[in-house]
Amino acid sequence: MSDVPSRPKGACRTCGEVLPLTTEHFHRDANNASGLKKQCRVCACDEAKARYEANSVAVLASFRDRRAQRTAHFEETGLYDVA
Repeated sequence: MSDVPSRPKGACRTCGEVLPLTTEHFHRDANNASGLKKQCRVCACDEAKARYEANSVAVLASFRDRRAQRTAHFEETGLYDVA
């Protein structure tokens, strides 16, 4: 027997794979008791990619709108002139 204690493990809520509860396998989540999300990094990234692909037109339009708003705000306040 080894003197090194085994790490606690958790199952991904999406794929069900049992992985060690570390930031290597799960993203952080301050709202969860373990401090980690319940979905593994691989599933979370795959889900984010799929969501982006399904909504890429809206996401890019949102980025353009936000950039235009920020540019207008900085030009209005003169913060561009300071830098």
